[in-house]
Amino acid sequence: MPVVLLPSRPVGGAVPAVAGTLGTLLIGWGACHPEFAHGSDGWPSDAVNAIGLALPLPWNRVAIVLGVLLLIAAWWLLRPATDGAAADNPTDRPAAGAAGTNPGYRRRLRLSMGLWSLPLLLVPPVLSADAVLYADLGWIVNQGQNPYLVGLTGAGGPYAPHVDPLWAGNGVAYPPLALLTDALVVRLVGFATYASIIAMRLPVLLALAAIAWVLPKLAGRLGADPDRALWWGLANPLVIVHFVGGAHNDALMVAIALMGLHLAIRRPHWAYGLLAGPAVIGLAMAVKPQAGLAVIAAAGLPIADRLAGLAPVQRVWLLARRSAVAAAVAVAVFGAVAVASGLGFGWTRWLSLMGKAGTAAPFSLIAQAGEWLIDRSGGYPTPWLTVVGAVSTLTTVAVLGWVLIRFADRPLAAVGWGSLAVSTLGQSLHPWYVPWSMALLALVALTRRQFGWLTGFMVGFVAWNAVQTVIWHSVP
Repeated sequence: MPVVLLPSRPVGGAVPAVAGTLGTLLIGWGACHPEFAHGSDGWPSDAVNAIGLALPLPWNRVAIVLGVLLLIAAWWLLRPATDGAAADNPTDRPAAGAAGTNPGYRRRLRLSMGLWSLPLLLVPPVLSADAVLYADLGWIVNQGQNPYLVGLTGAGGPYAPHVDPLWAGNGVAYPPLALLTDALVVRLVGFATYASIIAMRLPVLLALAAIAWVLPKLAGRLGADPDRALWWGLANPLVIVHFVGGAHNDALMVAIALMGLHLAIRRPHWAYGLLAGPAVIGLAMAVKPQAGLAVIAAAGLPIADRLAGLAPVQRVWLLARRSAVAAAVAVAVFGAVAVASGLGFGWTRWLSLMGKAGTAAPFSLIAQAGEWLIDRSGGYPTPWLTVVGAVSTLTTVAVLGWVLIRFADRPLAAVGWGSLAVSTLGQSLHPWYVPWSMALLALVALTRRQFGWLTGFMVGFVAWNAVQTVIWHSVP
C-alpha cells in the first residue's frame, strides 16, 4: 500500500507558534461573551463577563471563527518535513527498533501545542457547555446521589443554574468512571462555581500529556513516523479546540485506551494482548464506551504477522476468537468499576439522548429535515425518527462489519476506520468524537488520497463547527 508523504519543507520559524497562539487567544476571548453561557447572568464570573463584553456582538463570533482558521493554518505550517522515505508499516506489525527521525521537531511541536493551549486554560468552555454538565454531575455524586436517577440539576447546588436547559432533568450516558472523575475535580477546587467548570480541563491536560508520551512509543513499535503521529494525531485543531478548549472527557478515554494498546504490544505474550491490555481498555470504557472497539487491536496486534499470512476466513476466525477473549476481559473490568462505584449501569437508560442535539451526522441531518417537514405539515414525526434511527443502526453495523473483515490483517487500521464509521454513521457526530479515530489512524499506513480526505474532513469539521455554533447562538 502506498504511504503518505507530506510535502517536503524546512522545519523552523516562530510563525506557527505565534499564529496558533493568536488564534486561540481570539477563540478564548470570543468564548468569554455571556451569550455562550446558560445562566441568567452569564458566566459565574463578573471578570469573565466583562472580558467577553469588551468584544461586542457580532465581533465575538467573528473572533472565534477567525481564531479557528488561524489555528488550522498554524497547524498546517508546523507539519513535519519528510525525506520521501516510507514512514509507515502497511501491515500494522509491531516493529521493535523503529524510531522517530527528529526528536527536536517533537519537542518544538509539544512546545507549540502548549503555547496554543495557554489562552484557553482559564476561559469558559469553548463551543460547548459540556464542562458545566460535568461540574453538576460531580456535585450530584458528592451529595451521595446518583445522576442516572436524579438527572442533571436534580440536586440543586451552584452549577444547576448554568446547565443548558436542553439537558436539565435528564440523566447522562457517561459511565461511572467519568462521573467519579467529575466528582473528584469539583471537590479539589472546593465546589467553587467558575473554578470547577474550568478545572474540568485538569483531567484533559493529564490525558494529553499521557497521549504525548504514548503516541510516539506506539508509532515506534508499529514502524510509523512519531513526528507525523504527534502532529496529525495529537496537535491537530480538533484536539486544541475541543479537548483543551471544550474540556471534553473523550480525551481521558483516548489516553487510557492508547495506554492499553501500548501495554498489549509491549511483550509478545498472550497475557499482554488478551489480559493486561484489554483490562486497561476496560477502564477507558468506564469513561466512554466508544473505547471498546480497541480490544480488537489489542488482541490482533501481537499476532499481526500471523494474521497477514493466513487465508481470509482463517484470519477473521482467529482475530474473532482472540477479540472475544479480550472483550470479555475488558467488559469484566468495566462491570467491576460500575459495581464498585455504586452508580451501576443506569447510563444505558440515557443512550437515546445522544441524538437529541442536532449534529452534522448524515442520518441526523436526514432525521432533522424529515422532522421539520412533518411538523410543518401537521404530522407526527416519531415514526419517521424511529425509522431513520433503525436505518442508521443497521447501516453502522453493516459498515463496521465490512471494515473489520476488510482489515482483519491490520487490526489497528480496522479499529481506526471502524471507530470513524461508528461516529459518522450514528445520529450524533460531535467534533470531539473524531480525535480518537485520528489518533489511531495516525499510526497506520494511509494513501495520499486517504490522508488528503481525512485531513480535509478534520479541518473542515472544526471550521464548520465553529461557524455553525456561533450562528446557532445568534438565533433568538
